[in-house]
This record gives sequence, C-alpha cells and structure tokens, in this order.
Amino acid sequence: MVTGQAFAAEDASEEQVERIQVTGSKIKRIGELSPTPVTVITGDTLTDAGITNVADLLSEMPSATVGLSPETTNNFIFANGLSNTDLRGLGSDRTLVLVNGRRYVAGAPGSAAVDLNNIATSMIERIEVSTGGASAVYGSDAIAGVVNIITKKSFDGVEIDASTSQPTQDGGESYYTSLTFGDEGESSSFIANITYTKNEQLRADQRDFIRNGVIAIDHPDNVDNEDGIPRRIIWDKEGSTSLFVYSKTGDFFAPDGHFVFADDGSIRPFETGEFLPASSTPGSRNTQYYIGDGDGYNFLEHKYVRTPLERLNASANVNYDINEDHKMSFEMTYSNTSAYGESSPAFFYLPGNSTDNPFFSDETQQFFDDRGMDTFGAYFLADLFGHRKYDQNRELIRGALSFEGMITDNWTYDAYITKGHVQADTTWFGELIEERFYNAIDAALDDDGNIVCRSAEAQADGCVPLNIWGKGLASEEALAYVGTDAMRRATIDQTVIGATVTGDLFELPAGPLAAAFSAEYREEKASTLPDPSMRNGLIFNNQSDALRGEFDVTEVAAEFSIPVVVDTAFADEIFFELAYRYMDYSSTGTDDAWKVSFNYVLNDELRFRANRSKSVRAPNIDELFAPKGQTFASFNDPCEQGQIDNAGEFRDNVERNCRAAGIPEGWAPTDLWKTTNHPGWVVGNQDLENETADDITLGFIYTPSFAEDLSFTVDYWEFELEKMIVATGAASIVRNCYEFESLDNPYCGLIERDPDSLEITAFYEKPVNAATSSIKGTDIEVNYGLETGFGEFDFRLVTTYLAERKLNTTGRPEDEREFQGEVHRPRWKARFTTNYSWNDLSVAVNANYRHATVVDREWTPEDNNYNNIPSYIEWDLTARYQVLESLELRGGLLNVFDRTPPRHPSYYDDGEFFDLDGRTVTLGLNYKF
Repeated sequence: MVTGQAFAAEDASEEQVERIQVTGSKIKRIGELSPTPVTVITGDTLTDAGITNVADLLSEMPSATVGLSPETTNNFIFANGLSNTDLRGLGSDRTLVLVNGRRYVAGAPGSAAVDLNNIATSMIERIEVSTGGASAVYGSDAIAGVVNIITKKSFDGVEIDASTSQPTQDGGESYYTSLTFGDEGESSSFIANITYTKNEQLRADQRDFIRNGVIAIDHPDNVDNEDGIPRRIIWDKEGSTSLFVYSKTGDFFAPDGHFVFADDGSIRPFETGEFLPASSTPGSRNTQYYIGDGDGYNFLEHKYVRTPLERLNASANVNYDINEDHKMSFEMTYSNTSAYGESSPAFFYLPGNSTDNPFFSDETQQFFDDRGMDTFGAYFLADLFGHRKYDQNRELIRGALSFEGMITDNWTYDAYITKGHVQADTTWFGELIEERFYNAIDAALDDDGNIVCRSAEAQADGCVPLNIWGKGLASEEALAYVGTDAMRRATIDQTVIGATVTGDLFELPAGPLAAAFSAEYREEKASTLPDPSMRNGLIFNNQSDALRGEFDVTEVAAEFSIPVVVDTAFADEIFFELAYRYMDYSSTGTDDAWKVSFNYVLNDELRFRANRSKSVRAPNIDELFAPKGQTFASFNDPCEQGQIDNAGEFRDNVERNCRAAGIPEGWAPTDLWKTTNHPGWVVGNQDLENETADDITLGFIYTPSFAEDLSFTVDYWEFELEKMIVATGAASIVRNCYEFESLDNPYCGLIERDPDSLEITAFYEKPVNAATSSIKGTDIEVNYGLETGFGEFDFRLVTTYLAERKLNTTGRPEDEREFQGEVHRPRWKARFTTNYSWNDLSVAVNANYRHATVVDREWTPEDNNYNNIPSYIEWDLTARYQVLESLELRGGLLNVFDRTPPRHPSYYDDGEFFDLDGRTVTLGLNYKF
C-alpha cells in the first residue's frame, strides 16, 4: 500500500513528459501531487493479505466499513452473497465505485452499489480511494468518496495462480484459481483472465464460541427503571437457546399442560431443557426460552453466519494504437456468481384444529375426549418441506469502448461508451402455498370412509390431505400438492456515454492554467418479475410485486487548476482547484455540485491542502419505484402498559397518544403477537429529492529530508448531510408514531391496527428525505522504509479517528443521536503492515485494530450490565518465496492468535466486525511461463 501522493510522484519521475491522472480529478498533470486525499492499494497488497476478493480488503481499511457481504446477507432474501464497500459508514449507495475511472453497473436491481464480486482480483493493478467531495468531478453517489479500481492493461505470457484457505475448525473454506494470459506487441496489446472462486458456507454450529453462546436475560429482580437494578444481564450459563413452542411435529397446550405429537402421531408431554429464570419485568419473555435439548425451536439449528459464494470471472482488456497520437481500448467482463441463504422451515400457529381428524389414532382422539377438547391450537415448524433456501444466480456482462489521444500538443481527449447488464435469478426452495397447506391439514372422512380434504372447493382443486402430526407420516402426493418452489427474475441495465478534454488554457505568471471539460449521459434501468405465486401472496412469508423503474441524467462539468505562486521564498507552489458540475435528472430535476481546493507547497518537505465542496446523491431506482413488497419484523408495541411505564422522557406523549388511538389503560397484546414476526410492506417514493452534503477536508503531507523514506499524511474531514433519504424500520415507525406530540405526524399513517384486538397488523416502510447527519474525523497515514544488510523493511500505518457521527432521522431536535464510539463506529480504527523482503523471500505482517466501543451511548446502568465491548486486534502472517524464476509459493496464517468475537450477547457471533473463521491456514502458488 502506498499513498496517492507518493504514487503520483513516482510515476512522474519515471515519465517526465507523460501527464498522469489521479482519482479525484480529471485534469492530467505533469509531476504534481494529488490535490485531494488519496490512498492507493496495490495489487501486491491483496496478495500479501491472502485476500481473493477486493471487498474483503476494503472492509479492513480504517476509512471504510462492511457494506453487504456474505457475513451480513444470509437473511437478505435478494442480497445473498453481495459484496459492497461502505466508506465512512455512510452507506454503500453513498460510495461511488469506478473501474478505470468510469462508472460500473450496480450489483442489485434498484441499487447503485457495485457488487465487487464481479471484479477479479488478478486483474487489479491498484485501487485508489479518495475522500469525499467528488460529486463535482464524477457526479452522484460520491458523497463519502470514490473507490477507483484500476485494472491491468496488458500482459505478456501466461500466469497460473491458485490458493486455498482452510480454517482450523470446519466450515468457511475457500478455493481460488486464476489463469491470466496476454501479449504485448508494437501497436497492440491485450490481457485476458479467467478466475474461479468458491467460498464454503459457515454455519453457527461449526464454531465452538457460537455453540457456547452468551445468553442475556431479563433480570429476575428488576421492577422498573428507577430501582438500581439493570433490566438485562448476562446469565451465568452459556449455550444455545430454544423457543418453548414450534416443534417439527406440532405442539399445543391442553388444560393440564404442554404436549407434542410424537414421531408416530401419538401424544406425549412436551420436553424442554432448563428455562431461563423467571422475571417480574413487565413483558419479560424469559420463561419462553430454554437451553439444552427439547422439542422447541432451536435457533442454532437454523443459524447461518456466512452464505456460500461461488464466482466465475472472465475479463479481457485490448489496446490498439491507431497511430502515434490516438489509441483505442476495449474492456469486456463476464461474471457469474452463485450464493444462497438459508433460514428456518416455514412456521405456523394453527388455531381451531379439529380433534376428529381421521389421521389421529383412537388413543389420540381419546386424549382429546378426556379433556373435553373439540379443537386445539397448535404451533408447527414445517420441517417436512425442508429449510427455506434462497438460491441466487447473478450474471453480469459489461463492455467499455474508449478512444483517447492528442488534440494538440497540450490538449488531450478521452471518449467512451460503457454498457452493463445484470440478470439476477432468485429461486426459493422449501416453500409452500399457504392456502393449500391450510386446506390439506383440515382432513375428514368422505361417505366411502376415505380421508379427504374437508373443503369441497379444495377437493375440486385437487387437494390431497396432509398429515403433519408426526414425522414421516405425510404422503409424497400431499407434499407435492402443498410444497412449491418460487422464482424471481431481475435485470439491471446501464448505459454511459462520456467524453473529457483536458489541457492548458493559457499561461499565467506561475504556470499554465490547466482545465478539463466533461460531458456525460447515463441511463439506468431495473426490473424484477416475481412469479405469480409471489405476486399474489400465495407462498409463505414472501409476497412481492414486480418492479420497473428507470431514469436518465445528462451532466456537464468543468475543472480548473490555477497556479498562483511558484518558486518564491515562502512557497515552492500555491495553486487553486475549482470544479463545477451541472446535472439534469429525469427523476429529480436539475442540481449541481462544486469543489474549491487550495494547495500550498511550502517546500520539498511540507505541503498543505484544503477542500470545500458540495456533493449530491440522487435517489436510486428502488427508493423511487419499489413496488409494495412484503416484509416481516419483530418489535414491541409502545401502547402495551408495560412499555408505557418504561417509556422514559416520552412517557406522557406515548400515554396520551395511545389513549387517543382508543387503546385502554392496562392493555397488552397476546403472547402469540409478542413471539412472532409481524407482516409489513416496503414501498418506494417518487417524490424524493436529491441528498446534499457539504464537505471539508484539511490536511498536510510531511516528508522530512532527514529520512528519505519517511512520510506523514494527516487529513481532517467533515461531511454535513441534508435531506438524507431514510427508510425507517418498523420498530422506529411504531415508536415515533406515539412519541410525537400528537398522532398527527408522518409515522402514524404507516401503521394499521386490528379494530377488535387492537394489535398492530401491518406497517409500511417508505423512504423520505427526513434525515440529517454530520460526521467528522481525521485520517493519519505513516510510511517508513528501512534498508539493512539483511533485507528491506516497509512499515505502514493507516488509521482513522472518528470525532463525530450525528444522525437525526425524524427532524425533531431531541431525536439527534451521536454514534461515535458505538460498535458500528469505533473512535479509532487502524491497519498496520510490515513488509520484509530479502532476496527471494517476502514476509508480511498485518494487524487490524478496532478500539473499545459501547453498544449504546445513551446507556444507563438501568439498561443492562454489558454495554462495553473491548478492543479487538487481529494479526495475519503471510509469506512468499520465489522458488524458481517462474514459480512462486506462498503461505500464511490468518488470525494467528485465533481471536474470536467479544463475549457479548449481541456480538459473540457477529461476522460484520469480527472474524468468524478463527485461525486459518492459507497456501498458494503462482507459475508464469
């Protein structure tokens, strides 16, 4: 890894007459350093880190966090396996990813975020990461910054690369194979690559630290929020919890206890392990969970912490010199990725089941007769249909044709067209058609004594009676009648046409005034087509309508580099950078972005820079056009009396609004409502406006003359975001409705209640321009090279300090929250790398550090006794050895000290911020001929 400033200077020294372009500017320069903060990651850095997916390395950079990844997408039905990057933690849609300086097609329909699975690491020359304020240069989505992936342009020969990573515990293995070949001629060159990668699934039960999970409970003695006793505490036992209902054969409550159907259809008492301690806390669910073996729903059995991922990438870059001044380039990429997520089988509460079901034995019916039960309500986990599996297959095809060359001696042009297409097919397995299921389990005898479906209408539809009351008792015909697979096809299309001319306008006393003028047209389209059973809401928990949305944007931009002072006693150089972009969106109308930069080079050792800019992000297709799609969420009802009593500063508002909504004092939803996920809807909003951000960066670069290979880079940055698009989650919608001064607020209209039971029956998640945010911090980078008689050392420290992260999602002043120092946004993050090389041996030591955090800054001792999360550092050791001129071997240990996630109830199994693989052995080879 090297700094962008060092990279630019090195290129200039090698090609004094060649103008170069650095991410963050479209002006080609001679020998200038980058005017904006840029960090460069070389392709060798990926190899040294033992990484085969660029997203994995970007997620370890202190300036970034994990977007979507295989560790975070198992329960995201349409996103399984996607890999995005997220600069500053502002969201993947606010990070612009370019390939060779040009936009790349999105990875998921409706989103703008690029799926980094589609970019083969073997093709990467370097990655340039630029901090915020880049909308004036590149357009929308660059609020947090730009990740520009530069690919190799040519290659001479053939290269085979293969590697594997094997954790010391089962699960999470990965395999990587790459073939690169190319040719470099006098007027033409090309490089082609085929890469295959397979990452195996990681289940929770494959890790001992997850099997022996950390359990939190409601404190048995807690009464209210003023008794000095925390509401939640860590229990003194470890393990996996199970819910006391939802067996695989059906369970129910009778007057004399809790019973379950045995495998053979008979009835026996429901078995459980040790229940969590009872609690007097209002609304406590302690006694609904137990640890140990039993008949209930075991969460660990259906817990998956990393989705499997299989990738095939094929890429080719072709370059042709038309003549001395003009050349043509063509890029083609094909990518096929497969991933799947898994969740529990479908689950049901089945009220009103008749006890005269002809599938029941005489003993079973006598059981019900003895208790005077004509009907019973049962909890059922539909394991006979298998786990629900969401299989994803994504195909990407992208081509880019470009021409560049000289217009005059100091003016150049670059014109290009790119087209990208993604087809994403999602198939659901282990699903069932709910109406058929209900009809099939309601069995009766016909006049001839045959078991049939009770409903005559269902019989006419071909209904086959289904026996779920036991194991292995259902007929294949019944399972085929009820069970189903479902499919959704999605497509994304992107077309970009652009051109840039850059050169010197005229000469000023301090040097030429350089400029770049750009124009770009972009069209984005996305569509989804779920099959009829999904559109009509016939299958379990997955109703989804078709999406069709598109927009286009025309943009023009100008950028200037204005020298003011050169070679004076007080400055080697002072110059300004100005940029302006005008945008005309078919969806949101016109907007603009601008940037002003000041650069002061005191001497060869010290340089200062300052940037002020306005950036924008246009809403994506999903935010604008998402059809009404079903979702599910678990949340508390603020109008439950126990919740009102613990509502804190908003208690008066909540109680007043609940009474105004007709909910009486002392009301509470049923236990069934509390223990199930609730249905809701996600829908788009075509009235959205662009987000805007005001950005500031201030920094300096110090390269002391007394140490030639030592450099310090420090950059302070801050972003102020307005009109942020936020899709409030179900829990926040419900809470906000009742915490406002009255029911006349934007949230209450997004909730529906049953007029009889008063329980919430639906909610609507709709994006609005309601949020504001501010984020401030400092990036520090130190590089030092040391030559000795026994080898060369390179030390690099890249660290980020987060000083402020505020977010307000409602607009109420009292709702502004600070998040810096919480687990998602630690104060300090750092990556330290030591590289040692001696003759044919190269060794790399990497350390990734997260500072100690808290779960919630607004925590009080009344909340729980586990708010603190300790610091976390992971060490990797890798080595490469050049056995022959054509053969290199490499190996290493990742997570050398087998560091596991912190022993915290919420994060002991978290793969977003902590390593779940444990100590991992990596082996690889590279052969060239």
